[in-house]
Amino acid sequence: MKKNLLLTLLLIFLMVMNGVLLYLTFKEPNKKPRPPRDFIFKELNFTEEQQMKFQEVNAEHHRKMRAIDERTQELKELLFSNLGSTDFSDQELDSITSTIGNLSQEREKEIFSFFNTLERMCDAEQKRKLKRIVRRALRPPGPGRGGPPPPHR
Repeated sequence: MKKNLLLTLLLIFLMVMNGVLLYLTFKEPNKKPRPPRDFIFKELNFTEEQQMKFQEVNAEHHRKMRAIDERTQELKELLFSNLGSTDFSDQELDSITSTIGNLSQEREKEIFSFFNTLERMCDAEQKRKLKRIVRRALRPPGPGRGGPPPPHR
């Protein structure tokens, strides 16, 4: 009898929590995160010509980033598939982790190149706005900046 009461209470609790989750999910269905492209168009007030050029540059940037991310994921899967393997050498470990590091470096260079190209497309006022956007994006989230404190605190 006590077991049934506990299960009933647990079931009711879970149903209420699901209802709350559904409410929070659907209460503002039109409030979806804006893609960065739309944000950049709006903030920098791009002309039609700038928008077309940006779309070309953005598509190429995303293609390159996707390729880097896919290769990184493949290497990480390879690395962790050898977890506990006795015939996986330190040399193989170093080789895979070095390649992952090189891909990370390539990723950062691609991001820099993208913003560098974007800045060259801008007029003087747009460049000031872009620098402000980039500075804000580079600040790590933390207390008072819209994010939780770092985990080491």
